[in-house]
Amino acid sequence: MKKSLFTLFLASLLLVGCNGISKMKSNSSKIRYQATPNPVETKDDNIIVKFVGSVPEKYFAKNVCLYLQPVFTWEGGSISLEPITLKGENVNGEGIAISYANGGRFTYTDELKFQDGMETGRVTLTPVAYKSTTTDDEAKFAKDIVEQHHGVKFPTVLISDGVNNLSSMLNVRGNISISPINYNKTQGVVETADIYFKNGQSDLNWNFEMNRKFDSKAQLQDLKRIMLEEGLPRQITITGWASPEGEESNNVGVSKNRTDVATRELKAVLDEVLTIMAKRAKIPAHDVAYYKYNLEKQVIITSRSAGEDWVHFTLMVEESDIQDKHAIINVVETQQNLKKREQMIKNLGEAYPLLKNEIFPNLRRAQIALYYSEARKTDPELAKQASLNPAKLTFDELMYAAYINYNYETKLKYYKWATENYSNEWAAWNNAGAVAFYLGDYAEAERYLNVAREINPHNPDVLNNTGLLCLGKKDYTLAKYYFEEAARQGSTDAETNLPILNIKKGDYQAAEKQLKKETCSYNLAFVQLLNGETSNCIRTLDCCLDQNADVHYLRAVAYARLGDKSNVLRNLKLSVNENYDYKEKAATDTEFRAYWDDADFKTVIKLY
Repeated sequence: MKKSLFTLFLASLLLVGCNGISKMKSNSSKIRYQATPNPVETKDDNIIVKFVGSVPEKYFAKNVCLYLQPVFTWEGGSISLEPITLKGENVNGEGIAISYANGGRFTYTDELKFQDGMETGRVTLTPVAYKSTTTDDEAKFAKDIVEQHHGVKFPTVLISDGVNNLSSMLNVRGNISISPINYNKTQGVVETADIYFKNGQSDLNWNFEMNRKFDSKAQLQDLKRIMLEEGLPRQITITGWASPEGEESNNVGVSKNRTDVATRELKAVLDEVLTIMAKRAKIPAHDVAYYKYNLEKQVIITSRSAGEDWVHFTLMVEESDIQDKHAIINVVETQQNLKKREQMIKNLGEAYPLLKNEIFPNLRRAQIALYYSEARKTDPELAKQASLNPAKLTFDELMYAAYINYNYETKLKYYKWATENYSNEWAAWNNAGAVAFYLGDYAEAERYLNVAREINPHNPDVLNNTGLLCLGKKDYTLAKYYFEEAARQGSTDAETNLPILNIKKGDYQAAEKQLKKETCSYNLAFVQLLNGETSNCIRTLDCCLDQNADVHYLRAVAYARLGDKSNVLRNLKLSVNENYDYKEKAATDTEFRAYWDDADFKTVIKLY
């Protein structure tokens, strides 16, 4: 009789438990789940799955456990995340206790590695309930609960549809540090004379303000004096340049015409010198022409139309007091598209009066140079020699040839050759490491930078580049150490790179404070958007020096958050026109979810 009563008691408990689970299942929609943010987002290449759950009062049975295991599913497969257990008041063991009378709240957080294609992934949850006096802390998957505890599956809940991968838009390349170039192009030059011209013109005007400022006419007379005192030089070079803010096709012609003007002036001065020399030598009148001819042919006279003077532009900006000079130089050096570079220079001229009023006018010139020892090679000669036979170049010449080349693969080739043949020069190893990092070859970058640190362990350029390498390898502690050490040694590049660490860690407020002085930087706009300062983000993007595909795309995202369709489409067009990959990105980017079914948006994705 006692046994029968005990059996009846157990059966009644099971019945109560089952009835409790059944009631919870039928009312499962009363549990509210809210992803924060929604949709889930990436941070430092991981998808952060975070949601808050709310259980209503008089819902959760006192002897029931609810096993919750979110699952991330995408076209490439599915991943089960870490489970948590909610437990009733009478259940022992690990888990989050939920009151029957009052209900309760809970927060779930986990993360998984982001992979390409996960942008359209979904986070779902199928709760499994089971009756027990203690939670099962060993179960790894929901199926274990179903099999071992006769668990009851509740209806599946959608936690998040899609993944916001905005964090991938961060510019993590930072500012690499290229060691100073010691090549002196004027070695061997005794005297030079510069003739200046108005913007886009090649007419000689001695009354032009730049010619008056530098007394260009007197410079020509100094050439005459030098030749009469020192004799004829071994070589005379005439080079014409144009400032780089104009179109290349026009600048080539302008620089050629300026070269022709300077050549004509040199010929006149040289004729005067030879005439005086003939007079001093008491050459008979009938032999003067032949005498002058023989002297002149001993001088090598070369002329060159150099077009846009990017090299001197960079050097003058480096020597200037412009606050954003490092950003300007970085933009110019990394922009491979010549037309875009020219447009950027035009924009810079409007933004920085010093460029427009001082630096550009200094570049619109033709120069006559006298060499009494071996003349330095011209930039095209150096580039050709570096390409065909770098062994014939000195270390400084090779480093300069790499510096003036805008193709980073070619730069690396020259720097590599320098490390192999001038192995004691730390600058070669540093520059090779910096360029290898820029190109994404971390293994090569590490090899070069390790040698650079052995040779010159406290050099700020080497320390900054090592910090960037650590950043790329996600060793943020070591990256911080190298950036801070480089900054102490005077590296402004390192000061600019430090905020990237806080962005990667998700501390956007701290990063924004650090970036405030970078008033027109892409990363400042990026953190402003992440901090919810959408209008400030757009203003910062509008003044960025390089209006590239990344800038246009991020601005489209900002306008999407403001619901400004026309500006979304305008910026998306500009972005995908420059970078075809942004078509595919926009088609799955949750920032544009409100426009996915829009006909105009679809047109941009298909046609542009």
